[in-house]
Amino acid sequence: MIRINLAPTKRKRAAATAAPIGGRVQSAAAGGGSGAITFLLMFVGWLGLAGAGWYLLTIEDDAAIGVRTQTAGVAKEVGEIKAVIDEAGLKAREEEIKRQEVAIEKLKAKQRTPVFVMFELAMILTDAAAGGAVAIDEEKYKKNKADDPQSEINPRWDPSGLWLTSVVESEGRLAIEGSARDAADLAEFTRRLRASVWFGEITHPNYERTDANQRGREDTQRHLTWKIDVAVRRWN
Repeated sequence: MIRINLAPTKRKRAAATAAPIGGRVQSAAAGGGSGAITFLLMFVGWLGLAGAGWYLLTIEDDAAIGVRTQTAGVAKEVGEIKAVIDEAGLKAREEEIKRQEVAIEKLKAKQRTPVFVMFELAMILTDAAAGGAVAIDEEKYKKNKADDPQSEINPRWDPSGLWLTSVVESEGRLAIEGSARDAADLAEFTRRLRASVWFGEITHPNYERTDANQRGREDTQRHLTWKIDVAVRRWN
């Protein structure tokens, strides 16, 4: 009977079998090392990106600070230039204002035309049948009547009993002189002046009786000569 020793053969097979297993373990270990390297590279990349971002932000902040500094400098220069310009401009504006004031005064002087005021006087002295009338300030007229009931205007007044001889304007007031048939005509004329929208404060009539020819008549009649000072409320 022949005996065959198979033990060494088994050990070789076991060794041969174990070798691939060991190789796979080493491969796995090698694979693990590669993953660590990859993570390390990614970490380094992230650090690089973070550093680049921080550097860009620093540059942006520095640029913003530079712009603000430059803007402040420009604003200061502009303020200094404006101060110089304003100083010269103020003098020019003062002179222009003076010229305008002179022009306004000239315009006011031109506006102080007596045309409308004289027309009002003419309408007061025109018979109502011929279209004469007084431009009444209703509020003032009511107050006049409340203060003095005799201030009411007589619509049937005949203005031919009163005439003017002089009208002089000075500083917004009229000095009026004239004659009247009697005191009643002078009183009616005064009431109409007080009620007119064109006239303001009026002095009490200063009058005296006189003997003279009335409007070219040959016969001599007694009549009144009078003077009134009245303020003009408006000119046009």
